[in-house]
Formats: sequence, structure tokens, C-alpha cells
Amino acid sequence: MSSDDFIVSDINLDGFQVVRGQYFSRGSEPCLTLWESAVSFNIPAFAALNNCEAVQLMVNLATRCILVKPVSSRETDAINWISDPTNPKTRKMECTMFTRRLFNEWGWDREQRYRVNGKLVKYGKNLMLLFDFTSPEVWKGMKLVREYE
Repeated sequence: MSSDDFIVSDINLDGFQVVRGQYFSRGSEPCLTLWESAVSFNIPAFAALNNCEAVQLMVNLATRCILVKPVSSRETDAINWISDPTNPKTRKMECTMFTRRLFNEWGWDREQRYRVNGKLVKYGKNLMLLFDFTSPEVWKGMKLVREYE
């Protein structure tokens, strides 16, 4: 194919839509998935918080955000999210009472799971992960169902 095969011409962008980045794999970004009875974090989430052994979860029901704060495993309400900090693995943590409340509050379908990528945020000297569930990816089985609105 030569450069003559490519002709530059004007184009009308009417009807085109931007494809949202959420539809593409971002395996290197921290991710939180919520099931009706469990939560799971991916390996980049552990790495983002320096493979700390325990975290506290903070929820803002009004803004649909979950904040993950690294803490000592002896801290009140600490959640041991990794069993071996030298070899973190993705795992599903059962927490039915917590997730059912979220699903009820946020009007979600219990047959589906909801996933978002997180971002590092700073509060004082503390680095934390913020997961905003206002527009999560919605999955049923291995299939992306639709964009949640």
C-alpha cells in the first residue's frame, strides 16, 4: 500500500459517538467489584496501597463512593484483605449484609455485579483508593450487560 492509497478529505462527524474507556481492559488499574454477597479487589488495588495487609472501608451512600484506607490489622474495623502481603491474590470476600444494603440503597439488580476502577487520593499524609459507583460497569456472568444509568 502506498501513500497514494490514502486520500485526505473532509469528514462529517454527525452520528459518531465517543467509545467510553470503560469498555476497554485496564488491567493495570485498581478495581473493585461488588456482588450481592461479596466484594473483590484486583491485584493492582493491593499494589496501589503498597500491599498493606489490612484496610478500612468507608462508604458514602449519597455519592455512591467507597473509600479504601490502609490500616494496621489491629485497628478497629480493619479488614484483612490479603492473607500474604508478599504474594497478594485477588479474592472474593463474603460480606452479605454490607453488599445487600448497598444493592438495596442504590437500587441494583442482585443478579448482576458492578465494577469500577479506582483512583489514588490523598487525605493529609494518607494515600487511599476511591471507587466511584455512580456509573459502574454492569456484568452478568462474564458478559458486560450495559452501562448503568
